[in-house]
Amino acid sequence: MCRLLIVSDDLSERRAIRKLIEETFMNIKILPDATTEEEALKISDRFLPEMMLLDMDTIFLDGFSLERKLSQQLPNLKTIIFTKKNDFETVHHALRCGFLDYLVKPIDLDELKFAIDRSVKSLNQVSLMDILNNKPSNLAKEQVNMMLDYIHDHFDEEINLTTLSDVMHLNRHYVSRFFKEAVGMNFIDYLTNYRIEKAKQLLMKTDDSITEIAGTVGYLDATYFSKLFKKKAGFSPYQYRKKLQGECLPTSI
Repeated sequence: MCRLLIVSDDLSERRAIRKLIEETFMNIKILPDATTEEEALKISDRFLPEMMLLDMDTIFLDGFSLERKLSQQLPNLKTIIFTKKNDFETVHHALRCGFLDYLVKPIDLDELKFAIDRSVKSLNQVSLMDILNNKPSNLAKEQVNMMLDYIHDHFDEEINLTTLSDVMHLNRHYVSRFFKEAVGMNFIDYLTNYRIEKAKQLLMKTDDSITEIAGTVGYLDATYFSKLFKKKAGFSPYQYRKKLQGECLPTSI
């Protein structure tokens, strides 16, 4: 979960940005808004944002000064700025300060969405390096938990690696590598194992048919489900249920 700070004294602007993020990005947590440099520094000190949307036209705020102060404390902070100014000097200064993106007001929400997406992906590269170096950051841990939570909530649906990547607003190749490094197995193996464990619970606790259980855990083809179940559990679903009930199985099975 990326923590994002919005710095602007324009209430309608902040509301529009919040609405866009809440409707589009499930992997971003919006921190309390800041309307001054002092508030931005206090909030940053407390919540340690990884991303900042900075309105350079905010009164009582020097955006370049704020960026310099925060970069000392938060070296991986990704900042997107927006302003009415569109002169070469301002743009050049912004690029030299290392801002991730520069948007001209009025804000084009599609451009903002694209800039935020770029920022998230940039942060994810840092998370992946943390995982590869066996030093998982809080951001990396939160991303893993979000991926697992999504699988646990939607395992009965037709989901795949692309689905997960789209939901997380992440690159598919990144998700594949990140998931395997963090969890210790690839996405499809984890999903399959989780589904089979859920099927075992249903076989034990319900009288549902094999076909019904297959559909409940995300498999429309009951024959395929049975083959997969036997490969993972060592028994067919029917055999597994009988074994749990303490019934003897024919030696030919």
